[in-house]
Amino acid sequence: MSKRNILPALTPGQVVQLNDELLANADRLLTAASELLDSGNAGLARSLAILGLEESGKAIAIHERRREIAYAEEGSEFVDARLVQLWANHQNKLTLAYDFLVRDEYWFGTGPSDPEANRAWLGEVEAWTREHNMLKQRGFYVDVDAQIGILIPGSAADEQSLREVLAHVHQIGWQLRLGEHIVARQQEESVRAIPPASEEDIARFRDAVSGVDGIAAAEVDRMCEEMRAGKPAGVLNNDAYRLRLPEPGANPFANLGRRGYEAETRELIQLAEQLGLDHRDEAGG
Repeated sequence: MSKRNILPALTPGQVVQLNDELLANADRLLTAASELLDSGNAGLARSLAILGLEESGKAIAIHERRREIAYAEEGSEFVDARLVQLWANHQNKLTLAYDFLVRDEYWFGTGPSDPEANRAWLGEVEAWTREHNMLKQRGFYVDVDAQIGILIPGSAADEQSLREVLAHVHQIGWQLRLGEHIVARQQEESVRAIPPASEEDIARFRDAVSGVDGIAAAEVDRMCEEMRAGKPAGVLNNDAYRLRLPEPGANPFANLGRRGYEAETRELIQLAEQLGLDHRDEAGG
């Protein structure tokens, strides 16, 4: 049996399955944490929330490696040194999840993301990254402190802060699924061939941008030359591992209810209800 917390080499199929299982388990832990918090067990809820956030951190790392491997040398191993190091380090998992939430890289709100506002309400998670082992244990065990006295799990967390954190952390799975589509589309567009533009199109472009403040004449000349030259098709490597778009004509609701898509399913059902749609019909059920 392999040692725990040591990540072995992974096949493409194992990468997909591992990602699904990590997101499913993170959702299970975070859902249980929310239910425990509602029942008054704040300490245990926080312990489960930290575990759920660690699982989310591993899923984020898998996502980032799938994004990066498209530009790695063909035939590269999926499991690299960064993944191996993260897999064995609880603090690194929490820090990665914290940074992901602060950046809101795949933000899906109606307005722009606000990293500084995110950092403010994520203060609780930032504290978890520093004291993760102690805080996890506080939710499970009764202990004694020389100054404070008896420490019981039920008194181990700030309920309001924890409730706010859980409401946001539960979005990680949905954001990662959105990110899979966003990254795959961006990467495919980045390597798509662009034919040379006609002189008429170049002239129209030059007329349109020449009078724009802040664009120097040399920059306009450069852009026109790029249009004149066009761009050959590029190459994305490691097709079996990298993020891919669904096949044309694929059912956009095919993953509703699937393991690992719990957060996406929840968000899409809520959206369907807001729009007055029957999500079962959309899913073909």
